[in-house]
Formats: sequence, C-alpha cells, structure tokens
Amino acid sequence: MARSEESTETYAWVVIIILFAAQTVMSMGAYAWGPLAPFFREEFGVSRAEIGMITSALYVTAVIVAIPSGMLVDRIGARIMLVFCIAIMAISFIVMPLVNKFFFVIVCAAVSGIGYGMINQVSTKGLMHWFTSKTRATAMGIKQSGVTLGAAISAVLLPVLTVTYSWKLSLFVVGIVMLVTAFLSFIFYREHPEGNVSSISIVGTGGKNPEMSLLKILSDPTLFAAILILPLMTFNQICIASFLVLYLTEELNFSIGMAGSCLTVAMVAGTVGRVGWGIISDRVFNGDRLKPSFLLTIIGATCAFCLAVLPDHAPIFFYILLSGLIGFTLIGWNALLMTLIAELAGTERAGSVMGIGITVAWVGIIAGPPIFGYIADSLNYFTGWMLVSFSALFSALSFVYISLRRGKSEKPE
Repeated sequence: MARSEESTETYAWVVIIILFAAQTVMSMGAYAWGPLAPFFREEFGVSRAEIGMITSALYVTAVIVAIPSGMLVDRIGARIMLVFCIAIMAISFIVMPLVNKFFFVIVCAAVSGIGYGMINQVSTKGLMHWFTSKTRATAMGIKQSGVTLGAAISAVLLPVLTVTYSWKLSLFVVGIVMLVTAFLSFIFYREHPEGNVSSISIVGTGGKNPEMSLLKILSDPTLFAAILILPLMTFNQICIASFLVLYLTEELNFSIGMAGSCLTVAMVAGTVGRVGWGIISDRVFNGDRLKPSFLLTIIGATCAFCLAVLPDHAPIFFYILLSGLIGFTLIGWNALLMTLIAELAGTERAGSVMGIGITVAWVGIIAGPPIFGYIADSLNYFTGWMLVSFSALFSALSFVYISLRRGKSEKPE
C-alpha cells in the first residue's frame, strides 16, 4: 500500500509536467498574434484594428466554450478533454498556413480558441485529482507559469522563424509542437486510480453529493464571492500590462527603454509570483489559500497607491522595485485564486465551476483597458491607479468575508 501511494505521488509530478507543457504550447499559440502582427500587415495589407480581430476571435470562442467544456470535463474526465483541446488548437495552426485570405486566418484563430477555452478547466480538474491541499497551489503555480513562458517563447521564436523563412512556417511549427504534445499527453497522462483526492466541498451546500446541480453550487455565497474576485484581479493585471509603460513615459518622463525595463521586471516577477505564492500557501500557511491571498492583495493595493502618488524625481531603483512588487502580487495572484475556487467547488465540480470562473474573469480583461484608458484621458493617471488600488483592496476585504464565512460554517452546532 505504501509503495502504491509513493508511486501515485511520484506520478503526480509527471502529470504537472504534462499540464505545464500543454499550457506552454497553447499559450505560444494564443500569444502569437502580437509578434506576427507586422508580418500579417505586410502580407494582407490590413489595419491594426483588423489585426486585433484575430485575438478577439480566439477569445470570443474561448468564452463561449468555457462553461460547457467545464461541465463536460466533470463528466468524462481530464485525459480525453486534454488531448482534444490541444489537438483542435494544433490542427487550426497547421491549417492556417494553407489559407491565402486574412478572413480565413481569423476563422482558424476562432477554431483555435475552442481548444484554448478548455485548457484551464481541464488542467484544474487534473490537478484537483492528483494533488492534495498541501501541494496543489504549488502545482497550479507551476502550470500557470506556462502562460507567461509560452508568450515569451512566441515573442522570441516566431519573429526569428518568420524573418528566416515565413510566417506560415512559424505557425506550422507551433501547430506541430502542439500536435506532438497532444500525442504525448495521450500516451502518458492517465486519470487518478482512486478518482477524488482530498476533495473539498463548498460550505453549506452538501458538496459530497455528486448529483448536486451547478446552480446549487453557485448559490453558495462563499464560492460566489471568490468567483467575483476574479474580474477585479484580471482588471488589475491587464491595466498594469497595458498602461505601465505609457504612464511612466507620459507622466513621469521615463525613456521608452527604462519604462520597458520596468514592465519586464513586473512580468518576470508575475511569473515568479505564480509559483511563489503557491509555495508560500502550501509550505508557510500549510495549505491555507485565504491568508496569502489577503496578504498579496494588500501589498498590491499599497503598490498601486504608491505608483499613483510617487513624484517623478523619485530614484529609478524605487520604481524598479515597485514594478517587481506589483508584478509579484497583482500579476502573480492567478494560480492561488484558481486553486482556492477549485477547492471551494470540490473535485467533482471543479471543471464546471472553473469554466464559469474563467468566463467571469475575462470580463475584467475585456473591460479593463478601455475603462482605465478612459479614466486616464478624461481625468488623470492618478485616478486610474487609485482605481486599481481600490480594486485590490476590495478583493482583500472579500477574502476576509470568505474567511469569516468558512470559520462560521466550521463551528460546531
């Protein structure tokens, strides 16, 4: 029995390698459009707005499939869905080089969004089965770091391949890498032999009943509050990514190079944070997700406030340090909050609830840039960064609310 448990724990890390690879290669595809934008404009003679339609097409279909795919993974398991979501994205990238009109590029991107809209639900379901509460957030952090790694690989690799050969070959290479990953996932990924591992049911809903409806799950105010934090945090994240460079150059007279360096520091710190906060949650707080979540949002709110009020003559090093801290918290939060929501939902419904969570989270990504941009144009950057700070602070208070509700539900009658 001990040997069997040891084998299971060892294989869990094989699972995380597979899921990390899947997240990385699929993110390479999802973030390919920025690096390839100049080449598409030259090839097809399209506008910047039309280039933006590629990303929009991918995310529209991703949003559409997020909830139904989450329900489906709860029914049929993670393995089949994992292979399917990678394969459908791979096929769209392999077909894309064969098209000669920009419209069909958008169509292929939309098809690839079907696969990309499934990966978070599928991988979360897999992690909930294979990892216990003492290692789950660390595993989620490792998996989620594949998002930024995939984006970085695309930014470096695709322009080089396109300049050397063509954009068609670069997309074909990405598609083949995805297809190989799908094949390896089919060979090596397997479902957990015992099904649930450390399933955590939500408070006050009878989470042990697998026939419980999704509507009943979402009626729980604890889980509902956690899901509503997602768009606030994605709003903060996208505003930092979209406006930090503009703010530093336009408001504080930074050079493009220095402002870009600050953003790079923030993004690298965000990647480290996705793993780091998981380790902190698992090791320092012994599997508690709420205390480190509260801590990171308080630090992030403070950093956003400092960004709003700092004078332009403050030392450059201070801005670099501030960029690192705001990235580590307000970009590095992702894996920790996703783990919390999955655990509140319970293993049986992790995919379904994560599908809803991802759909709600993308509201912040879609709405964030125009809201912050409008505030910066009509008022000032100070108000924009204060909104980010208040958003993080409200998230912190929401974590307190969740903690109080869980504490109340755990008291003996």
